[in-house]
Amino acid sequence: MRLSRLRLSRLRLFIAAVVSVAAAVTAGPVLSIAHAAAPGCRVTYSVPSQWQQGFTASVNITNLGDPLSSWTLTWSFGAGQSVTQAWNATVTQSGSQVTARNLSYNGSLATNASTTFGFNGSWNGSSNPAPAGFALNGTTCTGGTTGPSPSQSPSTGPSPSASPSTSPSTGPNSMGFIGCSMAENVAQGYRAVGGQRMWGPYGTGGLVVQSWTDTNSSAWQRFDQQSARFGRPNTVWIQICVFNANANYNEVRQMIANARQHAAPGARIIISGQPLYDQGQTCSLAGANGPALTDSLARQAAADSTQNVTYPGVFRLRPNEVSDGCHANTAGQQSLGRQALGYWG
Repeated sequence: MRLSRLRLSRLRLFIAAVVSVAAAVTAGPVLSIAHAAAPGCRVTYSVPSQWQQGFTASVNITNLGDPLSSWTLTWSFGAGQSVTQAWNATVTQSGSQVTARNLSYNGSLATNASTTFGFNGSWNGSSNPAPAGFALNGTTCTGGTTGPSPSQSPSTGPSPSASPSTSPSTGPNSMGFIGCSMAENVAQGYRAVGGQRMWGPYGTGGLVVQSWTDTNSSAWQRFDQQSARFGRPNTVWIQICVFNANANYNEVRQMIANARQHAAPGARIIISGQPLYDQGQTCSLAGANGPALTDSLARQAAADSTQNVTYPGVFRLRPNEVSDGCHANTAGQQSLGRQALGYWG
């Protein structure tokens, strides 16, 4: 009898302990199924310009997966096309297989971030189809993500919704520019190869950085005359131009501020330097280090989060594309124009 009472007492204690543990588990954090970021990408391939046996292509990559510190994009050409010149990426080709790798300044891609590179190529004159598919760091780009395995993690509440993004209109003459005769060279070539979005030349020869730092200068009066003709542009390309390597970053910041003042509200600002030349070639007007200085200042502005400007990449001129040691000849203008088409369409 005593043994039975002892067993009954122990049984009651055991049941109470089980109930207590069950209550503690019920009151604990609720687990939900959370998904880690999955690999995925989207690629937009376009050919803004094509001529007999030559073409310019623009490739936009959007990373839909985890942030990347570097990227490699691969694809195959199906009709014998060949890459002859590239910008904003190092592009190599073996047979029909093409590989594009990031440069030092555009390797980092956050989730949903994009980057664009371009290239000139050759084709057979009868067929120039777009590549059938692309792969980013080995992942086939389908415009979505591949599903990861779910993992358990404590629920932390709803995720914030993404803000919608809008792009400026790309209609004819919706994009203005400032710069010097080098910018005129780009504009001349851009129009010659069929570009319509950016203004044509409007007499900016000799207008270096210091010409654009005073918002009431005659240079900006010329810009405003173009705006009166076409409407205030929703995008402005700033080309940094110098005489004898004479410019500083404060002057560039003032140019950017003035561009925002003279353009449409909320206008996108694109900034780059003068064209760069092959090693050993010097533009006497800009100075030995002038073109490199302008490119460095443009990169500095793009890296400055307070400026909110875009650096598209380097414009380049080859020795046979230069007429006087500095300016582009007809072939050089068209080359610059095709590069501009690749950068902004």
